[in-house]
Amino acid sequence: MLPENYYTRPRVTFNSDLHIKQCACPSMWIPPERRLRALNFPAFISRILICFLWVISITTTNGFAQEQSETLHGLMLQQGSLTLVTDSQDTSLLRQAADQVEKITEDIYVLTRLRRSDSLTIYFLNNLHQVRKFIPTAPTWSGGLTTDPNTLYVYDSDPVEWLATLRHELTHVLVAQNNLTLPVWFNEGLAQYVAGKWSWSGYLALGNAVLRSDVIPLSDLDMVLTYSRQKAELGYAESLGAFKYMLERQGRSILPILLTSDDRTFKERYQAASQETLLDFEIGWREDLSRSYAFYKLVKFPDILWLAMPFIV
Repeated sequence: MLPENYYTRPRVTFNSDLHIKQCACPSMWIPPERRLRALNFPAFISRILICFLWVISITTTNGFAQEQSETLHGLMLQQGSLTLVTDSQDTSLLRQAADQVEKITEDIYVLTRLRRSDSLTIYFLNNLHQVRKFIPTAPTWSGGLTTDPNTLYVYDSDPVEWLATLRHELTHVLVAQNNLTLPVWFNEGLAQYVAGKWSWSGYLALGNAVLRSDVIPLSDLDMVLTYSRQKAELGYAESLGAFKYMLERQGRSILPILLTSDDRTFKERYQAASQETLLDFEIGWREDLSRSYAFYKLVKFPDILWLAMPFIV
């Protein structure tokens, strides 16, 4: 817990302007007139081209200046190597988040033996305009995004949702800071498992996919962030389902083994720890899906259910 007088200390800044991005001109820049002289153009053509290039140069410089002045108005809290930033004036959010980061990272360590090994900056953005300004590639259906091992964004304003999103993205951060290369289905399945968030719509999406024999192969989930919202929902549901199926078969004790950074691939680590290949694992998981959603097929075909009712009764 943070002390009651934490926000009176110098390391907390109220109403601060936080520079999100800084741009600098290239150090090897060569004036345009020197470039043109080297090409031996006629004098009058060179003058025209020089004027044209200077106009472009001024426009570009103004663009750099605007980019340098992009700021986020809000609150910032620093606690050791952890920096928390919000675009709101809610001091309680930062205090809760600071406590939660410590608790979540400890929970992840108990489960996976992964430690946070580097600095971390977390942005809590409630303004969707800010989200698009600073992370234009963020999926519209997502509530958070980890952009590198030291930076993550949470842009879900719902108090319950932002905590689940924080748990999810912190898992990705710890995986990245420990230099692990994992299949996306496993990475996302682990993050959802840590977040403890269950989606009814994801359950329905997975049921429909089983019904239509349209389950996405686990290896194809590497592109899940480029999917439409509906397809991504199915991808995340598959990731969590496959991850939980793996834990049912192998137990949670397999996680520290799979999350060890060594010369082996994930496939090799899994086979050594489980005595089965990933292909056999996926076949078993798909068979388990068919069994788990057997009743779902009846619900989707009510006529069959009514025909079977006399035998059920």
